[in-house]
Amino acid sequence: MGNPFKVMLWSYLMVLFTAVVAVFAPTYDSLYTMWTIAIFVILLIMPIVMVIRFSSNKKKAYGLTMIYQWYASFLLFTFPLLKVFKEEVFYQLLLVCLFLSMYFLARLDQRTEVPIVFPDKDRDIAKVKTWIAYMYYVIPVLITFLGVGGDHIRIRILFEIYGDEVMMPYFSILIYLLSCWLLFFFSSMAYKSHVLERYLEK
Repeated sequence: MGNPFKVMLWSYLMVLFTAVVAVFAPTYDSLYTMWTIAIFVILLIMPIVMVIRFSSNKKKAYGLTMIYQWYASFLLFTFPLLKVFKEEVFYQLLLVCLFLSMYFLARLDQRTEVPIVFPDKDRDIAKVKTWIAYMYYVIPVLITFLGVGGDHIRIRILFEIYGDEVMMPYFSILIYLLSCWLLFFFSSMAYKSHVLERYLEK
């Protein structure tokens, strides 16, 4: 993985990118801008807190910081859709709960005999080939297809044809679904390396 401190610093670029998306998509909202700034400030303070907490293991401190950077980035990706439902508190709470459930479902999945993400090599690989596993790995491909592969020319054409009122919510939903998928994936990876394999303890 290289120098964990340098990797952690580079990871802030990922957070900055998602922060820009959170602030400006689909529209600017001062409340969500304040939340975005608050999250970023917490991430800036976190390495200091982690180094103090794990003074004898700085690698673990930086590793945990990177994990929280990922989680924060995925959370920021949910903001565009939350803005779409800014007048509907019930739907906002539902979306937040669904997003957070991915974190716990990933850990539950890793405690099963054959998890969807990163099954052990000594287990029967055929067991992994269930309809749930297939559906999970198809999701990012489907999102990419529905998002026209991120082609800005095609996206602009779609906006011209259907207008902002249709396309902004549409792409916000795609970003939200991708954030849920990524949270499940990286939560599984973090749980497996940190808890099951004790990577950060070594």
